[in-house]
Amino acid sequence: MFEKLRHGFQLPGADPAEIAAREASLGIALPEDYKAFLRTSNGFNDDLGQGYLILWSVEDLAMADGYEIFALQPDRFLIGSNGGPTAYGIIAGNYIAIPFVFSGPWQDEVRVLGGNFDAFIAAIEAGDGW
Repeated sequence: MFEKLRHGFQLPGADPAEIAAREASLGIALPEDYKAFLRTSNGFNDDLGQGYLILWSVEDLAMADGYEIFALQPDRFLIGSNGGPTAYGIIAGNYIAIPFVFSGPWQDEVRVLGGNFDAFIAAIEAGDGW
């Protein structure tokens, strides 16, 4: 799956100790498949099929704490955006899309894009990430 992402890779990948330190400082637990991506590419920024994808670097994951979409929790946090009105995140192991601005309770605005990193990438590529 990483092969289709090569054009937007942010090299070098993150050191496992850097990933663990960021998880600890933010009080989050990144899924193993996402950590594997970060070890390969410390972020992403490029077109992807019918979508556009920005995945924050390990350092930039701290930005998620500044958004008031929902409070950071161990199983609920943001990981990037589409460069526009949509944030991407992880809730209880599911990769999700959610508008940065929404009209009702945030729970009503969440759209699950996949249960793993590969499914998430496939959804973005297919244009399903808004």
